[in-house]
Amino acid sequence: MLHTESDTEPLAAQGTIRLHAIELFVIHLTKENAGTFCGFGDHYRVLMRIVTSGGCGWGEMYFNERNRPVDWTAWASWFEQVLHRNFKSVSSIETGLISNLRPFHLARLHLLCDALQGLSGTSGRGLGAAGEQVERSILMNMAEAYVSLF
Repeated sequence: MLHTESDTEPLAAQGTIRLHAIELFVIHLTKENAGTFCGFGDHYRVLMRIVTSGGCGWGEMYFNERNRPVDWTAWASWFEQVLHRNFKSVSSIETGLISNLRPFHLARLHLLCDALQGLSGTSGRGLGAAGEQVERSILMNMAEAYVSLF
């Protein structure tokens, strides 16, 4: 069950969840990088970090060179529709987005749902605040592109 930082009452009982910030880290994986999709050419790993009233969550997905967005900032602007709005639950966010889904938004929806399902009551991935800052710093150094929506 999700909890807010300032209260121990579950979010479901409070009746709302709010997305405060979304960060995208885009990492270019070339054929030369060890441990990547060697035989499939260049790829992009996109990591999403969300900050909500119920904690932080992480999601990820991969794009091949042909399917990647030309402009990551324009691609990420789709997420602005969920920022700073109150939702009854994680499932109401997902349901609302699915009802207005167009095929070219499917990758964005998948990434956001992955991050929402990974919500924790503390910092993302159970690292604690200090561990998450280190991880974000490493991702910032590796990222070819970074987009922050708040």
